[in-house]
Amino acid sequence: MEFRDFTTGKDDDGRRLDRVLRIFLQDKSLSEVYKLLRKGLIKVNQKKAKPDSHVNNGDIISIAEFLFEPQPEAKSKQNTEPAVKLNIIFENEHLLIIDKPYGISVHGSLGDKKAGLDKDVLAYLSAKNQGQKNQSLSFRPGPLHRLDKNTTGLLVFSKSLEGAKWFSESIKNHTVHKKYLGIAEGKLLQTEYWEDNLADSPSDGGFYTVSQNNYGKQAQTTATPLAHGHLPDHGKTGYEITLVEYSIKTGRKHQIRAQSQLHGHPLAGDKAYGGMPDKQLKREYYLHAYSLSFPSDNPLGLPEEIKTGLPQDYMALLECCEIKNLGL
Repeated sequence: MEFRDFTTGKDDDGRRLDRVLRIFLQDKSLSEVYKLLRKGLIKVNQKKAKPDSHVNNGDIISIAEFLFEPQPEAKSKQNTEPAVKLNIIFENEHLLIIDKPYGISVHGSLGDKKAGLDKDVLAYLSAKNQGQKNQSLSFRPGPLHRLDKNTTGLLVFSKSLEGAKWFSESIKNHTVHKKYLGIAEGKLLQTEYWEDNLADSPSDGGFYTVSQNNYGKQAQTTATPLAHGHLPDHGKTGYEITLVEYSIKTGRKHQIRAQSQLHGHPLAGDKAYGGMPDKQLKREYYLHAYSLSFPSDNPLGLPEEIKTGLPQDYMALLECCEIKNLGL
């Protein structure tokens, strides 16, 4: 009988065998996987193994060849290249950090297989790592935090289990700091610290916004005005805008957008959160994640700060509002 061999990588170390096997045998139930193990149709290092045993780095998992369905040539070549050209800001063995473009979701929807940066990143890494040894069988790279579809800027993906664990724990402990640049309506005169409780609030059309709620989760943001300008030709008078740096301590859904509305300075054009519509605005709102700061003694080899510049259309709007030479 012919077997197909797979070698475990360091990110598989300590994982349960049955969970690793589900990666290859997705059409099999757990009871079927257990039966295959008992019959010796799946082996570890040429020996029978129990479903609840744990694999080690470098183990060879052998699966009977007939358990794999033949894959058409065209299907095997799918997703070898990302649909969107990734703007990679930083990459090492643990993390991949990209500059997310406007109007693209982080996670693809079930109805649109082409949408979603998660798929593009997987395609990029699969093509890059093709033929390399010691790859993980069970670990899959993925986004480690979220940005809304129309928010641009720095987005972090895991490339290793170590990287995923460290980043997620650091976000939880508030040792990774995220800063955003947003264009807000009105004239924010001084730095303000916002603390509100936010919870989901369904609106017309089934779209979920968030609103202030005493039983919601706490959101903490520091808003610092960087420059003031004036959006011309809005009605008869136009209106004032402020370029604001938002430093968030928590990461709640729509946090900056909701708190900006609550504190009297909604993001320009953000109709879902009190912004005034304006034909001059080419985006639904302007919010860009431009800075990530890490502890100097981090174990992943990350610099203390990673930054990305503003998109061209964002800069063009600031210049239209007579805000120039920011030095960001």
